[in-house]
Amino acid sequence: MEVGGDGAADAARGAVAVSDYRLRRWSSADAPALFAAIEDEEVSRQLPPFETEADARAHIAKTGGDDNRVAFAIVGPDDEILGGVAAQLNRRMRTAWVSYWLLEEARGRGLASRATVSLASWLFSEAGMHRLELGHRLNNPDSRKVADRAGFIEEGIMREELEYDGVRYDTALMSRLVTDPDPDTVGLPGL
Repeated sequence: MEVGGDGAADAARGAVAVSDYRLRRWSSADAPALFAAIEDEEVSRQLPPFETEADARAHIAKTGGDDNRVAFAIVGPDDEILGGVAAQLNRRMRTAWVSYWLLEEARGRGLASRATVSLASWLFSEAGMHRLELGHRLNNPDSRKVADRAGFIEEGIMREELEYDGVRYDTALMSRLVTDPDPDTVGLPGL
């Protein structure tokens, strides 16, 4: 059985097979779960500031109807929302900015890496992208592991790029080209 991340750590957490997880399009029925997700400080930094479930529903509708943005939910065995992956596309330049997030209880299983691998493959094959980019705060080594496992390569440091609660953070700029070798990480099904 293939599990996400470190096999021994996954076994200790009672992880299930990677095939029990998948990616799918967001639906309006996911608005309560998306709204609840922003209670997690790390997740709230990746999503717009929703005031209500209606705001979350509007975000899902906007994302679904925007030709320059794609977003997929990471779901578990019971179709429960565990996280998301998204990309903002620049179709003219054939580039995309990739982002990912997971609820705390889903972290450490390799799901973000696997979801990002699937998203990258989809962006290259279906959306015609040539270059993918993402950034992670230097004080977030877990996000760096996601990017590494998904085949992204560091290009440089963007000094004081982000600001959260009045604190500036340096970020690493990472990229993956369509011509780069595929990573060893197996993607999640669904795309």
